[in-house]
Amino acid sequence: MEIPLANLYTAMTECMLQKKIKFYTTGFAGKDINDLKPMLAALDAVLVDVRFSPTSEIMRWRQIYLKALLREKYHHLPQLGSRAFREGKAQIQNLELGIKILVSFNTNAILMCECADPKKCHRIIIAQELRRKGFEAVELENWKSSKAVI
Repeated sequence: MEIPLANLYTAMTECMLQKKIKFYTTGFAGKDINDLKPMLAALDAVLVDVRFSPTSEIMRWRQIYLKALLREKYHHLPQLGSRAFREGKAQIQNLELGIKILVSFNTNAILMCECADPKKCHRIIIAQELRRKGFEAVELENWKSSKAVI
């Protein structure tokens, strides 16, 4: 007997909600990369890079560097990236699929992009969708204290 994918996703989501998986969002602009690993440890989380194209003029924020630094704690999820970020628009590649993949990680996750201001960033849309699905999703402003702001 084959279980329909939609039913499996619903069952997984209910299980995650019971386990209290938490999602955080943040931007790396103006942040110190040395605060990243301690923050991940303090929140018992993985880093999910939600940039459509995980490149940067600054080497330490490029995908290759983050992968080397964080190893299995780093994931790139282009489905949650904004295709129109250069135009200043929030046009998420595939929000529904990205959320399904994110939930399948079954762990606390920090969703990171470059933007300093969450109000001008596509990650606010991701956080709203996570909340709509019943998950906790909060913005991390201060990486040193790992205090979340709703």
